[in-house]
Amino acid sequence: MSNPKIHREILTLLRLTNPDCTPALFEAELQALPNTFNWTYFIERAIATHLAGYLLRYPEPAEKYFPKPVLKKVKSYQQQIQLRSSFMREEILRLTPLLNKAEIDFVLLKGWDLHFRHNTLLKERQISDIDIYIDQENLINLTFFLQKEGFQTFGIIYKSKWHEKWLPQHAPLHAMKGQIELDIHTRAFATAHQLELALTLENCDILDINGNQIPLLHEELAGQFLALHLSKHLTAMQPFKAAQLIDLYRIEISMAGLGSREKKRIKVLESFIDRTRKMAFDSRHPYDVFYLQLLAGESLPWILKIRKFIQRIKPKSSLIKSLILAFFDIFPNKRYLTHLYGKGGYWFLNLKRLTMRTNKRKGIDSQINTDLIK
Repeated sequence: MSNPKIHREILTLLRLTNPDCTPALFEAELQALPNTFNWTYFIERAIATHLAGYLLRYPEPAEKYFPKPVLKKVKSYQQQIQLRSSFMREEILRLTPLLNKAEIDFVLLKGWDLHFRHNTLLKERQISDIDIYIDQENLINLTFFLQKEGFQTFGIIYKSKWHEKWLPQHAPLHAMKGQIELDIHTRAFATAHQLELALTLENCDILDINGNQIPLLHEELAGQFLALHLSKHLTAMQPFKAAQLIDLYRIEISMAGLGSREKKRIKVLESFIDRTRKMAFDSRHPYDVFYLQLLAGESLPWILKIRKFIQRIKPKSSLIKSLILAFFDIFPNKRYLTHLYGKGGYWFLNLKRLTMRTNKRKGIDSQINTDLIK
């Protein structure tokens, strides 16, 4: 095994947030820190990776050894994510009986599944939005329902009719109300992800929370979805919350009902999870290198950049279909460009798209719309 070099600050962050870390190990790790330890870098990466939420698991040694400015930043981070998540939680509890009354069946996914099922603490596990799954036939009804409840709704504008036909997305609807955001899924994954997992509203788990019946995926299926969701990010080398690994430390991932490709992905993922938990990273494994670079906030080595580029241009369909899709990736339809960049001539807007990295559309952050408009 080839052990990669890891910054002391990143190694300390991993050790302190590891679920296997006991109070004694936590204190011993802090006691052993040298005077040259870079606390500024440590807390910057802790917040950037969302691992700061787990740094006060043992408050007494944390209060004793963390410098006061660092402790203040950790507490401030945890207060912020707890406040935002509390608003979302209240909205979930408000909407659930209304959705039931409207006969719109749904289940909660990802972070909120973990919160209600495993009682993950809102001050620890940062949750960005509310992910729910519904049947495709309920999409229009849900859109009208959310608009009635004061949400702005956004659908997908595809680059071409061929993208819509051959590369349908998994979350065709996004809704916003103030700081509360909803992602509505009708599939587990987009076609481009090349993963298959049949989500179902049948035999779901119902939890009673303050008299509200909270619907979740069947536990086995929920675990498979979380695992494959992380595998999707790792394969494409896309940034993800380090907390997603901590989520999977406590879950036994079932192979039941999965296809051969999905089983292979999970086996590779389980090996990676085992190495991260033991902190026995191997520089020969692309996942390990990518994860450590992500934690450190550093750019990928050139070999992984090439691998990422190949993954991005890898055909997602037959050769003929892929060539057609590639053409419209470069020359999307006018409606797509207008939706993202406003009014203007086709060539002007397309040049703007190809040269600008960020943009604003009607006051809504471009990241939200870029994620939605495929």
